[in-house]
Amino acid sequence: MALPAEGHIVVLGTAGSGKTTIAMLRAHHLANIPNGGKVLLVTFNGALVKYMRSLSDSKTQRLVVENYHKFARGYLKSRGKMPNWNGIADPGKKIDYIRQVLNDLKIKYPTESTFKRSTEFFVDEITFIEKFGFSSLSEYREAERIGRASANIKRENRKWIFEVYKKYRELREASGQKYDWDDLAFYVFNELQNDDSERRYTHIIVDEGQDFSPMMIKSLVASVADNGSFTFFGDVAQQIYGSRLSWRDSGIDIKKIWHFDVNYRNPATIAAFAKAITQNQYWRQDGDMVEAAPSIAEGPKPILIKFFNRQHEIRWIVDRAITIGKTASTVIICRNRTDIDALLPLLKNRGCEAVEIDRETPGFAHLKKVYLTTYHAAKGLEFDNVLIPYLSEDKFPDPDMVSSAVSIEEAYADEIKLLYVAATRSKYGLYMTYSGVLSCLFPQNSGTYDFYDEGDLS
Repeated sequence: MALPAEGHIVVLGTAGSGKTTIAMLRAHHLANIPNGGKVLLVTFNGALVKYMRSLSDSKTQRLVVENYHKFARGYLKSRGKMPNWNGIADPGKKIDYIRQVLNDLKIKYPTESTFKRSTEFFVDEITFIEKFGFSSLSEYREAERIGRASANIKRENRKWIFEVYKKYRELREASGQKYDWDDLAFYVFNELQNDDSERRYTHIIVDEGQDFSPMMIKSLVASVADNGSFTFFGDVAQQIYGSRLSWRDSGIDIKKIWHFDVNYRNPATIAAFAKAITQNQYWRQDGDMVEAAPSIAEGPKPILIKFFNRQHEIRWIVDRAITIGKTASTVIICRNRTDIDALLPLLKNRGCEAVEIDRETPGFAHLKKVYLTTYHAAKGLEFDNVLIPYLSEDKFPDPDMVSSAVSIEEAYADEIKLLYVAATRSKYGLYMTYSGVLSCLFPQNSGTYDFYDEGDLS
């Protein structure tokens, strides 16, 4: 492969440009170098790890494929720093601890206006501190607000946020939980600074790297052997977890950035629709986004259908999925697992052996059948046909996400990227549906799709 086997390498690509495929090929290439070291291929979501493993036919013991948190837990356990049970606070516990700290500080400082902000604001801000690994108030006070204008805080008031952060950590650790899922990387990185032993991995490859926090990337860079390589594959347009946290703050020694702008997956019609999504007012522009070159593949225009009610929409989605799933790989992509749980029995009652994609699913996406998954678990996968239901304003953006977000703008900026990810999973057909009022995140005045009322279908 053209990419060198030593140093830091950054590859930015558009959707469908083959980043995951190249990441896998590079991993196998490095793992099979005579007398070479071990290779770690790491990504963020468990379903994608399973998918990558299913495509791997290598028998080498020198290649490990896993998600970041498994890597982090394994490393800390090897250093005697990870309890066998309950060492990591789950998101619900994190919220409870922060709420408890806030209640105490509101009593202690009844006139401080900073404490009038919502619990969600503090959770979001503490997560920001953790993902960047700010270990002192001075670091946090001077931090640039990357994509966080709606959560802006006067520098003189950041001391109160940091006080909540410190007391949250004290309360959490007093309860026997040294870590949460957002600061695990901070502790991995710090432990690596004190670890003089030989590194386990000579080469580390990160796929879907845009979803990793800066501290995650820093810890992975620090895990590479001195004579090894670190390779980052990413697409900021699909940044759906580590929202707007720039990989440029991650400690990568950038000497050259490779750009993959050829979309091999999507036909020109779907690529045009995806571009229309990025022109929505809520889309956050990023200078690192790679615009796809004109696609040579042909296919039908995406289709949007408005139904009289939700029941009619569901019936059509089930019928259509069963019909096209007989001759091509077909996926229904839902916003949450509740919608999957409602659709799955309807499909099975019709004799359709539908498969839900999650981290335990064996090799998938290649067979002529029907799959169901969430926007998040669909990341990095591809199918012949994609169906995206429930694009009405009451379902998308997700009301729970909007209500718990720091601001509507922040929530919308996160949610619209999910639509981009879902749409760009398709290699041929893209069917989208709604009932009621169409979501404001959908590119409504675009000529990149065909629109039908339910009545037009009869």
